[in-house]
Amino acid sequence: MRKSLLLVAVLGTLASSQAVMAAEAAAATPTWTFPTSVSLVSDYIWRGQSQTWGNPAVQAGIEADHVSGAYVGFWGSNVSSNWLPNANLEMDFSAGFRNTFATDFKYDIGGTYIYYPDGDFAKTQFGSAYNKSKLNTLELYGSLGWKWITVKGGYMPTKFYGWNTNNSAVGGGFPGDLTAGVTGDTKGSYYYSASASYDLPMGINVAGEIGRQTIAESTGLDWTWYKAGVTKSFEGGWAVNGFYTATTGSSAYEKFASFANSTTSNVDTSKFVVGITKSF
Repeated sequence: MRKSLLLVAVLGTLASSQAVMAAEAAAATPTWTFPTSVSLVSDYIWRGQSQTWGNPAVQAGIEADHVSGAYVGFWGSNVSSNWLPNANLEMDFSAGFRNTFATDFKYDIGGTYIYYPDGDFAKTQFGSAYNKSKLNTLELYGSLGWKWITVKGGYMPTKFYGWNTNNSAVGGGFPGDLTAGVTGDTKGSYYYSASASYDLPMGINVAGEIGRQTIAESTGLDWTWYKAGVTKSFEGGWAVNGFYTATTGSSAYEKFASFANSTTSNVDTSKFVVGITKSF
């Protein structure tokens, strides 16, 4: 009888301990987290193309992540009105859902609204006068990953950054290739990419990416981009990185004429970019 009572007491103690441990684990996992970062980069490169006319950028982002996998986020960067008519700031608003399954697999589905305050082709400061066409764009995306490999695709139900036959037509819109240009409203543009990211000892990460951007209802404007780089993380949330980026498939973006002054630039020139980031 005493042995039975002792066994019951031991089992009760174990059950109670396990319940306490489970409660503590649940309490240790917050319902919401808010990862934040601020970066300084030598050039803002988007799919192989400079958004700052080859100049540095300050970038910041914050995300609200729910334990279920749902998230909303904001990211911003300075941009150049040389490339994006009358725009000096880009603001990205994102929402989606990401999670893991089958241990090593992960997925992410969502959308991003890319907003340029006052960005509009009608407000071009130099050169031709265009009809009103704002740069704001909606991009829907989805990705699937396995361990350190990820494939991703995106679709734009809106115009591609305001491009149309009025402002980006064949025969003059792209000095690098006068046979290239837009032939419609560019709705339905899309991209796909594959990337790899692998962590090494001492806080080092190596990563690479290849992707293809297709502009709907256009000719000679699609391009492929490449990217490869290294990131070194330090204590306190600091990290430095450098990467090489290049594009192929279109010469339309060479010697592109500024919307803001008389300068020109190879928007998709191959180059090495460096940056420093502080995460919170």
